[in-house]
Amino acid sequence: MSRRKIAIVGSRTFPIDPVIGKAIVEVMLEYGDEATFLTRGSPGFDTFIIHVAPIIGRKCFAYPAHGGPDNFLRDIELVKDADEVIAFFDPATLSDPTTGTAHVVEKALDQKKTVRAYTTVDGGLIYVGAT
Repeated sequence: MSRRKIAIVGSRTFPIDPVIGKAIVEVMLEYGDEATFLTRGSPGFDTFIIHVAPIIGRKCFAYPAHGGPDNFLRDIELVKDADEVIAFFDPATLSDPTTGTAHVVEKALDQKKTVRAYTTVDGGLIYVGAT
């Protein structure tokens, strides 16, 4: 069985507390043992994914960038390598189309990749929808 590559990205300011962290892990576990997670490696959400993936027995690869146009190109490459994208939006920036997470989703839609989106409401993780 081949590994599914799942790009998993979130806002740097995505609020992760024990309840939300557990819910994110549950989302990751839904993908099964053969999932490999791809993330940007940015501080905050992406660093959380990098640390939790091996704890739950999943592989994780970071696609770090060096700012500016490099971030734009990194996002395109990340999505190209993924079979699917999961995006976690900080509720404070949910409607801001200029965030890095919004850019990853835009590139995923351009490449006709499945996207699942989440945010938080009242201290809980909320599934927003999928393409």
